[in-house]
Amino acid sequence: MPKTQVIQVFEHESIAFKGRYKKVGFTESLYEAFESYFQSDDKTPYFQLIPHGVKFTQYVGAIKIGGVTIEVLPKAGKQGDAEQWQGVLLDMLSQCNLMTAKKTGKAALRLKSNSILDLYFELFISEVEGLVRRGLIKKYRKVEGQKNALKGALVFSKHLQKNIVHKEKFYTRHTHYDQNHLLHSILYKTLEVIGYLTSAPKLKDRLGRLYLSFPEVDNVKINSSHFQKMVLDRKSQPYEEALAISKLILLNYRPDLMAGKTQLLALMFDMNVLWEEYVLQVLKRKLQGYEVRGQKSMKFWKHKSIRPDIVLTHKETQQIVIVDTKWKVIEASKPSDADLKQMYVYNHHWEANQSILLYPRAHANQEDNHGEFALDHKGATHSCRIGFVDVLDERYKLSKDLAEQVNQKIN
Repeated sequence: MPKTQVIQVFEHESIAFKGRYKKVGFTESLYEAFESYFQSDDKTPYFQLIPHGVKFTQYVGAIKIGGVTIEVLPKAGKQGDAEQWQGVLLDMLSQCNLMTAKKTGKAALRLKSNSILDLYFELFISEVEGLVRRGLIKKYRKVEGQKNALKGALVFSKHLQKNIVHKEKFYTRHTHYDQNHLLHSILYKTLEVIGYLTSAPKLKDRLGRLYLSFPEVDNVKINSSHFQKMVLDRKSQPYEEALAISKLILLNYRPDLMAGKTQLLALMFDMNVLWEEYVLQVLKRKLQGYEVRGQKSMKFWKHKSIRPDIVLTHKETQQIVIVDTKWKVIEASKPSDADLKQMYVYNHHWEANQSILLYPRAHANQEDNHGEFALDHKGATHSCRIGFVDVLDERYKLSKDLAEQVNQKIN
């Protein structure tokens, strides 16, 4: 299998095989694959079709079609290059627990992988290798069928139906305690999909050894319902990380694209949601003096509710600050009318004296903007601030002082 080609683009960027958006490596056959994917799922939020190409949306991650991987990277302003923003995306995913790895192995994985998909594949293989070394767990499962000896409970109706002629057989139902259960069917199916998609020799070699170590399991067509009903107990808890990656891969894999000619896997994340979750996780860990809560709902009208991104409550004064994250570049430090109305409602319902619309800083000259509005007829005023934070530090790495930047805006 030839080495996978990686094309890196940024969110909201357009690429095509000819015309003004022509991109080296993006071919007409790739466009046809995107077109086929779009026709099979016309509600896909990841991209829009344009003449001879596609325009990506706010979703970031990786789409693998055949031997080509297209990485869609985030970008705030004009800072940094594709490789640097790839590192930022990987760090954000890790901070949000969407990409986990043992501390001892993460640096090595980053160096060995040349794409986000390869890293996910390697993380999954490493997790399964750990489970195999630890010993794959056994579970009880019900088995029903024909037996030459009476073992378990006789299923009388089916026994009569099937064994009128074959008197020597018994149709029974009994339990087996072995490694053939749904957890292992999911993991093995994921290993098979990775085997179809990866071209990395080292991964192929590790996959081959895992196939030999794995027990024989039922071939199950995995869908979302299998993950929804999955309940992990103390015994199966070590499978959690491997199952999380399995869910990402299996539910986003399209093996039948273009009548089997091309396989597609899309691991994509809404950058607005990722930015919100990243800010929340950083503030929870590093913002001193505040209780930090995310997605706290409050009833608003009939069955409708309002839910700010982040609610900060000072541990001593109990003063409340609302933080609403926005992953978009704005040139003027001026909020939209809709955003101002939204923040007014948040301030009013949570009795907050301050709210912040938090944006990534696009360039060094962007400055915060601050305004006040009255909340009642007595003239009480609460404030709303547009705040810009630096996503990257001077080395073009993910900034480590985000919580400090937010704390300065609050105070």
